[in-house]
Amino acid sequence: MPSPLLPTEPEPTAPRRILVVEDSPLNQTLVTAILAPAGYRIETAGNGLEAVMAAQDGGFDLILMDVSMPEMDGLTATRLLRGLPGAAGRVPVVAMTADVGDGDRARCREAGMNDHVGKPIDRAQLLDTVARWLRPAAEREIPAPCAAAAADEDGGVLDPEVLTQLGQDLGAELLGEVLRQFVAETRERVERIAGLSDLALLTREAHTLKSTAGTFGARSLCAAARALEMACRDGAAAPAEALRGDIPRLAGEAIAAYRAAGYLD
Repeated sequence: MPSPLLPTEPEPTAPRRILVVEDSPLNQTLVTAILAPAGYRIETAGNGLEAVMAAQDGGFDLILMDVSMPEMDGLTATRLLRGLPGAAGRVPVVAMTADVGDGDRARCREAGMNDHVGKPIDRAQLLDTVARWLRPAAEREIPAPCAAAAADEDGGVLDPEVLTQLGQDLGAELLGEVLRQFVAETRERVERIAGLSDLALLTREAHTLKSTAGTFGARSLCAAARALEMACRDGAAAPAEALRGDIPRLAGEAIAAYRAAGYLD
């Protein structure tokens, strides 16, 4: 009698490859900490030029693309990606941006981006968006329009809900590590902001500070950086100068508040 056939084991599925394009090492760490435990293989690039070079050979299933970056911004990089031949030019690109107004969304779409997630990064939104764009096209649900970010509420230097969620996402040890990195990066950025007179460069620094401060729950500092960015974009030199003077004090208050809350030694 012939021996019965043994059931065959399914072939293991390779992890889906995601390229995270982000000039802030802190945001790279945070996005990786959220996505890697979900089984995704994460690679990073520090600006749009690096992203285009990494994507040329194909192999990525999804690209998460910051919009405002030095060397080459995310919109320019996406336009170049869409010109690549084959699968490399068709890979879904999801913007990661703190700017979620109608005009910002339209610019992302015009550049060839498929969707976007807001900053500060929300874990559930990021995971849902990534999962949606990794499904076959016929199975994707059409996302609802993203709402604009809520205005900051007057409630203290730090946002405890953001920090609680980060603690759940990252764990206490990793949260302490990234907060120390945030403090070091913020001190360097505050020094650069103090020495800049070029409004275009000041806009970029304020934009990044707004994003990282929001990500790590530095509510007052985030609001001031947002106001500084808007003043710079409007060419309002006098208001920008006044706002710039507040940044060192608010950064110091945020650092002191982290220590008082036990997040930093």
